Amino acid sequence: MGTVRDIGSIEACGWLEASMDRVVQALHTAFEQHRGQTRKHSKIPYTVHVLDVARLLLSEPDASEDVVVAGILHDTLEDTPYSAWQMEKEFGPAVRGLVEFATEPQKDRATSMAEKRRTWKSRKEHTIMAARVASTDQLLVLLADKLSNLQSLEVDLATQGDEVWDHFNAPRLDIAWYYTTLRDIFGDKLAATRIFRRYDVLVDEVFGPVGR
Repeated sequence: MGTVRDIGSIEACGWLEASMDRVVQALHTAFEQHRGQTRKHSKIPYTVHVLDVARLLLSEPDASEDVVVAGILHDTLEDTPYSAWQMEKEFGPAVRGLVEFATEPQKDRATSMAEKRRTWKSRKEHTIMAARVASTDQLLVLLADKLSNLQSLEVDLATQGDEVWDHFNAPRLDIAWYYTTLRDIFGDKLAATRIFRRYDVLVDEVFGPVGR
C-alpha cells in the first residue's frame, strides 16, 4: 500500500490513480449510508464531517490509502446499516479492521439521550484504553475524526458562545479531560504529523488553561 508521501515518485502515479478510485468509492458509500443524517444539534449534513476527515488524512504524508478510506467510512458501522462483512468485501480486511477500531462496541452503544449521558464516561474510557495500545494507522483515523470534531467545536463556540456546551452529553471539564488525554496518547506516536500539531494547538484554543 502506498502513502500520500509517495506521490512524488514515478511509482506513485499508479498508486494515486488507484487510490483515488477507492477514495471516490468510499465517499460514494459514505454519502449513501449517511444520507439524511446531520451533525449534532445542527442542520449541517453529516457528510461535511466525512469530507473533512478525508481532507485531513489526504493532506497527511504518511497516511496510507487504507487509512484514508477507513477515515471516510469511520462512522458507517456505528451509525448506519452498513455491515462489517459488506465493508470487508468492498474495501478489504485492513479497512474493516481500522473502522472497527474506531467503532464503539455494540454492547456499549447508547440509544436514548439519557443513556448517552449516563454512559458517556465509560464509553470514552473504552476509547482511551483502546488508543493506548493502538497502531499508528488506527491512531491516524481516530485523530482525524477528533480533530475534525474540534474544528467544528471551535466554529460553534465562535458563533454560539458557551451555550454550545449544553448540547453535549458531558460537562465541559469532562470533555476537556477526554481530548487532553487523547492528546497525550496521540503525541507518543504521531507528534511529527501535521494533524497532531494542529490538534495540539486547537485543544488549548478550545479548552484554554484547563486543557493543560
